[in-house]
Amino acid sequence: MDDFEFLPDELRGRTSYSTDVQGAPPTCASARFRFSGDSAPSSSLTSISNPFVNQPSRKNMNTTAGLCQNLSKMGISDDEERSSFTGSHPPFLENLHGCFRLTLGGSSHRQSLTQSSHGDNSRMLGLLAREDYFPNNHIRGFTENTSRRNRDYYHLFEEQEQNPRRHISLSAVRGVSSKCMKEALSPDLVSVLGIYGSVYLTAKDQLGCRFLQKLMQERSSLDVMVIFRGLINHVIELGMDQFGNFLIQKLILISNEEQRTKILINLTSTPGLLIEISLHNYGTRVVQKLIETVRTKTEINLVKLALKPGLLSLVRDLNGNHVIQSCLKFLSPEDNKFILEGATRFCATIATHKHGCCVLQHCVKYSVGAERENLIAEIARNSLHLAQDPFGNYVVQYIIEQNLGGVNVMFELKGNYVRLATQKFSSHVVEKCLIHYPVSRSQIVRELVSVPNFERLLQDPFANYVIQSALSKAKGYVRASLVDKVRTFGNLKMNPYCKRIFSKSRHLRK
Repeated sequence: MDDFEFLPDELRGRTSYSTDVQGAPPTCASARFRFSGDSAPSSSLTSISNPFVNQPSRKNMNTTAGLCQNLSKMGISDDEERSSFTGSHPPFLENLHGCFRLTLGGSSHRQSLTQSSHGDNSRMLGLLAREDYFPNNHIRGFTENTSRRNRDYYHLFEEQEQNPRRHISLSAVRGVSSKCMKEALSPDLVSVLGIYGSVYLTAKDQLGCRFLQKLMQERSSLDVMVIFRGLINHVIELGMDQFGNFLIQKLILISNEEQRTKILINLTSTPGLLIEISLHNYGTRVVQKLIETVRTKTEINLVKLALKPGLLSLVRDLNGNHVIQSCLKFLSPEDNKFILEGATRFCATIATHKHGCCVLQHCVKYSVGAERENLIAEIARNSLHLAQDPFGNYVVQYIIEQNLGGVNVMFELKGNYVRLATQKFSSHVVEKCLIHYPVSRSQIVRELVSVPNFERLLQDPFANYVIQSALSKAKGYVRASLVDKVRTFGNLKMNPYCKRIFSKSRHLRK
């Protein structure tokens, strides 16, 4: 029994093993262990070249193998012990931390590296899998470097393999990227995750999408190029994905002119495609970001040609109207000419829509020159109809507040102020005229006081606000005539709607 009482250090000193082909380190199954009583080895000890192998782990592995040799001399079978090193195992074994340990088939070199690697390197190796284990997964990918110090080692590892293809598990990506996000780790430790072949799948995952955004924000242009190549053929689908759209927006923001043009060409490859994306809940964000960043004439022309056929649909859509507003905001008036011409042509249709009325106000705001004059003239021409509309009245109020088209608006409203004052929406338009169009005050007051049943106006839930505004803004003879008319109905002081009119005692005394 004394022959087998040895320490691990002694075992390491007494062992040697022959070198495999190309200097590859041997596995436990191929090691030839020699003891002090045996003849000296003919070849020198070959060390594993990987600088990240945990040496204590190697020591334990060799100790276990040496023990198996001694047990064999004692007549005890070591098949079970050897099978723990050389037997086949499922490709992935999940641990409690959501990461994976992988047993690679094939060469003994790779098997030894996988079984004996620990630390940062072992986690990355645990993400790799052979193509045989994923027959339905055709995503190519292999890690290039776990960190700066692993880079050279992986190049050597790649050269020694006949088939360098690897596949990466999306679950493994989630595990590592989640750890990176939670612990605020540098992407240096995880940027090696075979992203070239799995960017598309990673982008559709919530954590994966955040991870890729973080990579693009903090890493080099090379990483951006790799991610760009992995996404360029999927920008349409990812642009309308609940998670992927954020990554496409980020990609558009940091892309150079050439990359951005390629994205735009993909999004406009089919007639009506950009319109469809603009109407989508998630896709509209991508199109807005694209419009915000386009700079060259080529890019702008692509956007204009793609959006023009669906202008009316976009203007009246919950998502599409924001795309048109982005065009008005970020493109020049000359480039927005197709929008302004369409707004003038379909003025009444757009102004009476709940989304279109907002777009039309933006058209007035960002237009210049002849396009602006034509648009304001068309709004003024339809002002009587628009003033009574639940949405169109906002457009008329807007041009009144901006002191635009005053003469034309007053001409259209003249003779209708009493009727407009008694309606919910148009009463606001009449008040705006009293406030912003001083020349309209005499005409409005004259129409109000000349009505036979003036007391009905005083008690009207909407007209009473118009009379209050007239008392506040009118001057001289115009206000005096209105005050005299109100005083003749002093018996209405206690009426809920008349109280506010008579409470303006300072107007009645003057």
